[in-house]
Amino acid sequence: FAQLIHATAHGDLQALQLLGAMAEQMSAMGGDMRILAGALRPLVDGERDADKLTRGLSPPGETLMLDIIAELNRLQPH
Repeated sequence: FAQLIHATAHGDLQALQLLGAMAEQMSAMGGDMRILAGALRPLVDGERDADKLTRGLSPPGETLMLDIIAELNRLQPH
């Protein structure tokens, strides 16, 4: 999942299309999935503030978002 976000952020149009389709499905599921879907654009744009990105998530959703942020940070060259 993080790799799709990373690829989209770096201009991969195929990843963008796939991520968009996933976001639609996630939004339709509601709950944490809707919140996670809403965070995809900020993640693609480089947002990594855990407090902002986990707002409103249940503990399992928060753990998932923190894992995504950690993976994105590993994918970024330092």
